[in-house]
Amino acid sequence: MARTLENYQENIILEARKGFPILISGAIVFLLFTLIPFVFPIETVYLIWIFGLCVIFPFGIILSKMLGINILATGNPLGNLGGLVAAPQAFFIPVFIIVYMHIPTYLPFTIGLLGGSHFLPYMWIYKSKAYLFVTLGICLSSFIIGGYFIELAFTLLPLVICIVFTISVLIIFKELRAY
Repeated sequence: MARTLENYQENIILEARKGFPILISGAIVFLLFTLIPFVFPIETVYLIWIFGLCVIFPFGIILSKMLGINILATGNPLGNLGGLVAAPQAFFIPVFIIVYMHIPTYLPFTIGLLGGSHFLPYMWIYKSKAYLFVTLGICLSSFIIGGYFIELAFTLLPLVICIVFTISVLIIFKELRAY
């Protein structure tokens, strides 16, 4: 029997559980980002923001393994599409480095807008409004806080991003129960 796009979407929704372990990982990392300015000098905080982002995906994979969730869904073409959607983030790293070199106070703004925007295609892949919420929540808060309230960008913005991720996980749980 030939599989349809609908079959693939249903399969990835159930197998990857709409990718919620990645969102939990992001929530934890951004919660830690909220605390680091109180522990480290700001020059170190800049670097932690750039390189700390690299922890989110592998930590999400570890969480998914612990929860028995196949987040990668390698047998599903939509799992491959999800990987292709995530991969361009690697090209954001040079942008973050240039921002760090010239205007490091805009790192939260830049990281939030670029990182937040990459979640939008997952709204379609997982048939989930949570990913629209993630995209809009992170991008708008990064624009407002990171662009206009720069003095709060390294403390308030990561807390807001953590909250956005957490609410998104709750939305996904509700969607999965209804599914």
